[in-house]
Amino acid sequence: MFSGLYSNASGFVDTTPIFDNWAVGPSDPLQNKAGTLVAFCFPNPSMLAPGSNEARSHDALKGLLTAENLKHFLGEYKNYNSHWPMIHMPSFNPADANDGLVLAMVCIGAVYSDRLGVKEVRWLMELVRASILRSSQVYKLVIRNAHDVVGVSENSSQDIQEVQALVLLHSLFVWHGTQKQRQQARDDFGTLAEIARYVELLNPIPVGYPGSSSLHQPGHLDENDINAWTWDSWIEQETRGRVMYLIFLIDASLVMFFNVQSQFDIYEIKLPLPADDAAWEARTQEDCACALGLRGEIAQMEKNISGSRHLKQLGMSEALRFLHRGGEFPQRSTNVYAKFILIHAIHVQVSMIQRQTHGLGSLPNYGAFSSSGASTPLSQSERTSMDGTASNGNSGRATPTDVHYLQSHQMLRATVGALELWKKAWDLDMPVQYPPNQPRVGFCRDGVHFYFLAMIFLRSTRHEDWVALPDTRCQQVFNLLKQVRTHVASDSVQKGIDFGSVTYVNDSYNRVTDDEVADLTLNMKLLFTPLSQSSH
Repeated sequence: MFSGLYSNASGFVDTTPIFDNWAVGPSDPLQNKAGTLVAFCFPNPSMLAPGSNEARSHDALKGLLTAENLKHFLGEYKNYNSHWPMIHMPSFNPADANDGLVLAMVCIGAVYSDRLGVKEVRWLMELVRASILRSSQVYKLVIRNAHDVVGVSENSSQDIQEVQALVLLHSLFVWHGTQKQRQQARDDFGTLAEIARYVELLNPIPVGYPGSSSLHQPGHLDENDINAWTWDSWIEQETRGRVMYLIFLIDASLVMFFNVQSQFDIYEIKLPLPADDAAWEARTQEDCACALGLRGEIAQMEKNISGSRHLKQLGMSEALRFLHRGGEFPQRSTNVYAKFILIHAIHVQVSMIQRQTHGLGSLPNYGAFSSSGASTPLSQSERTSMDGTASNGNSGRATPTDVHYLQSHQMLRATVGALELWKKAWDLDMPVQYPPNQPRVGFCRDGVHFYFLAMIFLRSTRHEDWVALPDTRCQQVFNLLKQVRTHVASDSVQKGIDFGSVTYVNDSYNRVTDDEVADLTLNMKLLFTPLSQSSH
């Protein structure tokens, strides 16, 4: 159904009409789906009191979810998916998909549509959210304090679609909501993080389990791994990984833009970074195999222009350890989406450093950071024994403050080094992966802006920045991002590379006067801009 959405150019969408193969009429599967979606939100319409708010909402939804409107809203979803490619469009069929997921996609499509106003979209968001939370099995289990990890169940695909629906809702409520809706998303994010752990999204599907992908397992590849590759299992594991990474990116964005403490230790995610766009967007098994390199170097070069061209991507924790230890990142080791994730992981560390520096908390994830071997070793004068005795040439005791300072200093030094190595890798890869006239469309492919933002954050000495209220901090960071993008645009012109999508964020997004901060209302279409505006 979505086979006409994407070309092989990274993040690009062609103009081929979608859904042309569906005949509108009584047998139209989307007509049946529309009725199913209304029933999903209102399972007992006959019980609604005539004239009640619920009855009016039912009638409004029934009038809204026609087959033609459903087709339209799902078509508009491509604008968001170009920024955050979490759903595998070549294999996605809305007629068979989870009802909550389709409704969440409809909500996002409505943001980009001219058929609903902002208030109507927010009404739909609230209605869909209530229906999804009422129906989601994984949500209910976590809310009921089910602490056992379910892992990969027989209903794994259904579980993942439930999680995808929740992820889209969180994105909507954070970036397209009122102050109350944003607060709700921040308050609820811990539950989404627990759901990710509950369905074992932080690790690849183990070998021997249904859906296990040979190219997503840790360790080195051998001939048996390559021969065991199947498109179906690759899609299932890659989808799971992309769901987890979008959850992580929401977490990191809450840290960066709203002064919220991270829910994840960046080293607990044991997944390979996202595969190249050309492999993810491939419409057939053979095209995917070529883009991955399973059919040889020449076939891969024809299909995969902008990727890393690796059969298996670096693991996130592996890449972070490399960045923190220093050295040389071989050219083309990562694709642009992977770099975007890595710079956000470094941002989480920057926030931890600043929180500790300004007395807002200790370094709760420092143990994982240290045990990973990512940090540089302490010098002889910096070492402190486990019993608190400072080995610095005297017999004095190191106070907790001294220990925290040493930890913070060590982490700061490693983080600055990681940032510089990340920037060097970006500068080396851009001319090769995105030569002149090669577009780079999508927010998740624009990591360089966040490098400069991290450098600004590291230099920040104002205590009030790190204790600012969420919406106030959100305005501050977006103002900084506007300054950064001017510099990046100028630098991109000089280097002859594409501007990227952050350049096209509308200046009116998040712009209010000081006395309006308490009622800040956002429009996501101005942030993750439509393809017609960001394709250039």
